[in-house]
Amino acid sequence: MANVDELSAHDLLTENLRRLTQLGGIPLTVVADRAGINRRELFAVMAGEIDPDLDWLCRLAAGVGVPLSTLFLEPEPQRDELHS
Repeated sequence: MANVDELSAHDLLTENLRRLTQLGGIPLTVVADRAGINRRELFAVMAGEIDPDLDWLCRLAAGVGVPLSTLFLEPEPQRDELHS
Protein backbone atom coordinates (compact mmCIF):
# COMPACT_ATOMS: atom_id res chain seq x y z
CA MET A 1 0.00 0.00 0.00
CA ALA A 2 1.20 3.52 -0.77
CA ASN A 3 2.14 6.08 1.83
CA VAL A 4 -1.00 7.92 3.04
CA ASP A 5 0.50 11.24 1.92
CA GLU A 6 0.68 9.87 -1.63
CA LEU A 7 -2.90 8.61 -1.89
CA SER A 8 -5.15 10.48 -4.29
CA ALA A 9 -8.91 10.73 -3.85
CA HIS A 10 -9.23 7.97 -6.45
CA ASP A 11 -6.81 5.73 -4.53
CA LEU A 12 -8.69 6.33 -1.28
CA LEU A 13 -12.00 5.55 -2.96
CA THR A 14 -10.83 2.32 -4.54
CA GLU A 15 -8.92 1.07 -1.48
CA ASN A 16 -11.81 1.82 0.88
CA LEU A 17 -14.38 0.32 -1.47
CA ARG A 18 -12.33 -2.87 -1.80
CA ARG A 19 -11.80 -3.04 1.96
CA LEU A 20 -15.46 -2.46 2.77
CA THR A 21 -16.75 -4.97 0.26
CA GLN A 22 -14.24 -7.59 1.40
CA LEU A 23 -15.13 -7.05 5.06
CA GLY A 24 -18.81 -7.30 4.28
CA GLY A 25 -18.44 -10.15 1.82
CA ILE A 26 -20.30 -8.10 -0.78
CA PRO A 27 -19.29 -8.42 -4.46
CA LEU A 28 -18.83 -5.16 -6.34
CA THR A 29 -21.55 -6.26 -8.75
CA VAL A 30 -24.03 -6.39 -5.86
CA VAL A 31 -22.93 -2.93 -4.69
CA ALA A 32 -23.51 -1.59 -8.20
CA ASP A 33 -26.97 -3.17 -8.34
CA ARG A 34 -27.92 -1.84 -4.89
CA ALA A 35 -26.71 1.64 -5.86
CA GLY A 36 -28.42 1.64 -9.25
CA ILE A 37 -25.04 2.10 -10.91
CA ASN A 38 -24.04 0.48 -14.18
CA ARG A 39 -21.56 -2.31 -13.37
CA ARG A 40 -19.22 -1.37 -16.22
CA GLU A 41 -19.22 2.23 -15.04
CA LEU A 42 -18.27 1.10 -11.52
CA PHE A 43 -15.35 -0.90 -12.84
CA ALA A 44 -14.30 2.00 -15.09
CA VAL A 45 -14.27 4.32 -12.06
CA MET A 46 -12.27 1.75 -10.08
CA ALA A 47 -9.76 1.58 -12.94
CA GLY A 48 -9.46 5.37 -13.06
CA GLU A 49 -10.90 5.55 -16.57
CA ILE A 50 -13.70 7.94 -15.63
CA ASP A 51 -14.31 10.41 -12.81
CA PRO A 52 -17.64 10.07 -11.02
CA ASP A 53 -19.76 13.03 -10.00
CA LEU A 54 -21.04 13.67 -6.48
CA ASP A 55 -24.48 12.16 -7.07
CA TRP A 56 -22.87 8.96 -8.37
CA LEU A 57 -20.58 8.79 -5.31
CA CYS A 58 -23.57 9.27 -2.99
CA ARG A 59 -25.39 6.39 -4.68
CA LEU A 60 -22.25 4.26 -4.39
CA ALA A 61 -21.95 4.98 -0.66
CA ALA A 62 -25.63 4.08 -0.20
CA GLY A 63 -25.02 0.83 -2.10
CA VAL A 64 -22.23 -0.06 0.31
CA GLY A 65 -24.30 1.13 3.29
CA VAL A 66 -21.85 3.74 4.56
CA PRO A 67 -21.73 7.55 4.71
CA LEU A 68 -20.04 9.14 1.70
CA SER A 69 -17.13 10.34 3.86
CA THR A 70 -16.25 6.72 4.72
CA LEU A 71 -15.23 6.14 1.10
CA PHE A 72 -12.52 8.79 1.46
CA LEU A 73 -11.12 8.07 4.92
CA GLU A 74 -7.38 7.69 5.11
CA PRO A 75 -6.32 4.21 6.20
CA GLU A 76 -5.22 3.57 9.74
CA PRO A 77 -1.44 3.13 10.06
CA GLN A 78 -0.39 -0.51 10.02
CA ARG A 79 0.94 -1.91 13.28
CA ASP A 80 4.44 -2.17 11.75
CA GLU A 81 4.36 1.52 10.75
CA LEU A 82 3.59 2.56 14.34
CA HIS A 83 6.86 1.08 15.59
CA SER A 84 9.20 2.36 12.88
